Amino acid sequence: MLIVTCALSLVLSVSLPLRVLGADDALCKSSSKNFLEDFILTNVLSNVSRYSDVVHSYQAQLYVRGQYHVHHRNLLIRLVPDMFRFYRDVSDYMTESVSDLSYTSPDIYEMKMRALTGTFRRNKSGIRNTLDFFTLNVYSATLLPEMLISPLAPEAQSHYTYMLDSLSGDKDSLQYHIRIIPRQRSTQLLQGSMVVNDSTWTIDRITLEGRVELLDFKIHIQMGKQGAAVFLPQRVEMSTMFRFLWNKIEGDYVAHLEYKDIALRNEAGTLSPEGQEAGTHDKYDLTSAFSLQGDEGGVSTDTAYVSARRPEPLTPLQQKIYDDYYSGREQIARLMPVGRQKNQLFWGSVGDALVSSHTLSLPSKGHFRFSPLIDLGMFSYSHSNGFSYKQRFNYTHLFSRDRWLRVQPMAGYNFKRKEFYWDVDMNFYYAPRRLGALTFEVGNGNRIYTSRVMDEMRQWGDSLVDFSKLHLEYFKDMYVRLGNQIEVTNGLLLQTSLDMHWRRAMNASVLQMQGGQQPVKAVYLRPTYVSFAPRVKLSWTPGQYYYMNGSRKVYLHSRFPTFSLDYERGLDGVLGSNGSFERIEVDVQQRIRLSGISSLYYRYGGGVFTEQEAVYFVDFANFTRSNLPMGWSDEISGSFHLLDNDWYNSSRWYSRAHLTYEAPFILLPHSRKFTGVVHSERLYLSALYTTQLRPYLEVGYGIGTYLFNLGFFASNVNGQFHEVGCKFTFELFSGR
Repeated sequence: MLIVTCALSLVLSVSLPLRVLGADDALCKSSSKNFLEDFILTNVLSNVSRYSDVVHSYQAQLYVRGQYHVHHRNLLIRLVPDMFRFYRDVSDYMTESVSDLSYTSPDIYEMKMRALTGTFRRNKSGIRNTLDFFTLNVYSATLLPEMLISPLAPEAQSHYTYMLDSLSGDKDSLQYHIRIIPRQRSTQLLQGSMVVNDSTWTIDRITLEGRVELLDFKIHIQMGKQGAAVFLPQRVEMSTMFRFLWNKIEGDYVAHLEYKDIALRNEAGTLSPEGQEAGTHDKYDLTSAFSLQGDEGGVSTDTAYVSARRPEPLTPLQQKIYDDYYSGREQIARLMPVGRQKNQLFWGSVGDALVSSHTLSLPSKGHFRFSPLIDLGMFSYSHSNGFSYKQRFNYTHLFSRDRWLRVQPMAGYNFKRKEFYWDVDMNFYYAPRRLGALTFEVGNGNRIYTSRVMDEMRQWGDSLVDFSKLHLEYFKDMYVRLGNQIEVTNGLLLQTSLDMHWRRAMNASVLQMQGGQQPVKAVYLRPTYVSFAPRVKLSWTPGQYYYMNGSRKVYLHSRFPTFSLDYERGLDGVLGSNGSFERIEVDVQQRIRLSGISSLYYRYGGGVFTEQEAVYFVDFANFTRSNLPMGWSDEISGSFHLLDNDWYNSSRWYSRAHLTYEAPFILLPHSRKFTGVVHSERLYLSALYTTQLRPYLEVGYGIGTYLFNLGFFASNVNGQFHEVGCKFTFELFSGR
């Protein structure tokens, strides 16, 4: 009864602000915080999980208008990939876009831009970087998935505090105005306010402020008013401020969403009839969620097309920006020779290639894509590997019946080892529905020594081998792999190949080994070793979700780990081969999404070479070192970062395990100085058993920011502390 009295009193106090508070009013005021926590907030958060997936699917048209003002600009803005290109002495710009949007639960968005117009010199894809803001599911546990913790997440009360600011409406349709305050300063947390409907506990509108990468933003979302649209954004306004190396660009956006074909889940969790009709018999087939993938329609630049779909008129300032742009463009066309216009276009494209990913389309011949020539994300540093850089290219050609060819050349250089690496990976998908592909790969591998060294290492007994005292004879490696891949059943891939290696001695010298009181031994080796090996690999991911892009099958995710078995048998006397061996490796790995933006990654694997008579090379497929940069997530969780390269080829068998926990607020919540720039923290634990390492342990702590990733590691060898080191990679714009 007190709660109801307080609520009505608060309503009256809002409508009659000059009313003198009595004793009951004071009681209500003092208990408003408890009223919020015990009643309003409990009801809001208890309904979030139900509302987060109440919408199963929908189709919509998304209109977005952007108005920009350049406060400061310099040449360094060219380092931002896919940034708009500006005119000299022009500060105000416009863009408009119309897109088709398809959504399927949970949080699967597919967008196809139909039209893009604007007043920039080249309307590249700058607007695409903001489109994700206009399709937010406000009830989701994370916004911009894995980037921002929603104030409505299940664990939100540990990250946010809430204050009842005011009430509006009447006693039959109350609305609660709630302030959202982060408990600590962090790029994962937001501040703002929301208005909650009393009867349904749905969000009527919400305002959020935060920072993503180099963008400060404030977004106001008005939810739909009728029917199923009440669970979806209908009008979105957003203001942004982009700051980068003394560049400052302000943006103001408005977006409208027009929905159709909304399918809801009922109280029992089943779909409405229209949602059931849209489904497929295979529960792992999410093709309906990617219905726009197969739509090859181009992006129109027709201003009439956009104007016809403009839900609200332009402001006088926006119309003036358009008028100035068209009049200026006509003047340039009259005064500048055609040859000079083409010359500027050519050199502008060259400049784009230096700092942006670029795709060159060749009619009837395919698409050639290369990463920026100046790409900080392709540099990395680690304690054991030093500095390295690489460049990767991609050529794609489509054939009839969705068959396609992909060619991926790669080149890189490791500065510490002064080694140049390259490879060319080609895949022709002849049966895309079953991931059937012919594969061909050629390149050079890591420098390696032979298995004879392990025979000599036995002289060290249980003591740790010091490679600096070994006179190792290294071999350069050139390899060719010809294979085939086919899907046996969903999630089960069978890969077969024939692998050949040509390993040539770097120096025609004698391998010697000196160690303590042990006598000196000399082993004479061939200058060249050739190996020929059939190889079979099985990889299985239970519960593998996928979608079909025409006849092409594309894997998505799974709630289960991936298991693999890799077998290779070296044959003597085939095509000049002069050695035999047998390699077996097993591996299991999985990344588990925890609450919010936290995740747990684990990996376990082992391998053995069973041939122990002839000279061969201990070159495992899973337990190996990449001397070139890789994505932080690809390499950081499944590698040993302080382990010297020589240990990877020192044992006929290995057993290794990795565990990585990633989350915000592990150690830094108490250090407000850093939480404003660090978006995630990571804890690492890795273990390795080999003939000489029993065990090798690595523990580490890392931080992730939008500029770089940094990890610190310490190692322990056979129960004794060994060394400390770090790994560093640039992350700026690496996701674009």
